[in-house]
Amino acid sequence: MNRFKTVMLGVVAVLASAVVAAPAMAQEVYLQGGTQGGGIGASIGVTSWLGFHADIDGMNISHSFHAGGNKFDGELHVRHEGVYADLFPFPRSGFRISAGAMFSQDRLTGTAIPENGNYKIGGYTVPAAIFAGQTASVTAKFPAVMPYLGFGYGHQPLHKGFGFVADVGVAYGKPSVGFSVPPQLTQYAASPLAQEEQEIRNSIQKVKFFPVVQVGISYRF
Repeated sequence: MNRFKTVMLGVVAVLASAVVAAPAMAQEVYLQGGTQGGGIGASIGVTSWLGFHADIDGMNISHSFHAGGNKFDGELHVRHEGVYADLFPFPRSGFRISAGAMFSQDRLTGTAIPENGNYKIGGYTVPAAIFAGQTASVTAKFPAVMPYLGFGYGHQPLHKGFGFVADVGVAYGKPSVGFSVPPQLTQYAASPLAQEEQEIRNSIQKVKFFPVVQVGISYRF
């Protein structure tokens, strides 16, 4: 069983235990979508001003991008689970402040695409024909655990039935960056290649704060 399924079962088990332990409070399930893809979740109210929610989200997006002077055909693979505490400063308003952690398997992969038949390596122009049939790629992996802080609406412990949920916040994490290049390229231009890799790494690692905007529908019972 992979890590995603293991954590998913763990989240379900924790929420099920919470439901059994606090039968007097309303429980909730919800569907949502947004910048983190589509997902499912559940929440539990502890008091009128405190609750907890957990969810699982994912999506795949293909998108081209530029880094270090080169074009890449990229794919963003989003798979993460989140566990959050909810504070309701004005319980009957539905407004809340949420803080917690996202357990991530998110990664970005990109394959270099020559432009006008060339790659740019450390300020040099290198003909792509030299490496015909071979590819150079970059992979950015996001931290396994990223802290989250935000605010939202919904998961209100006082109201039952259908409802609306929304979240706006930010997660923090510095991605690690790795490269896969043809051996000939390393032999042909080792020093420029090292410079190019560092430029790409610096470009990707500038992004440390990840916006989160999710909306959905819920049912509290």
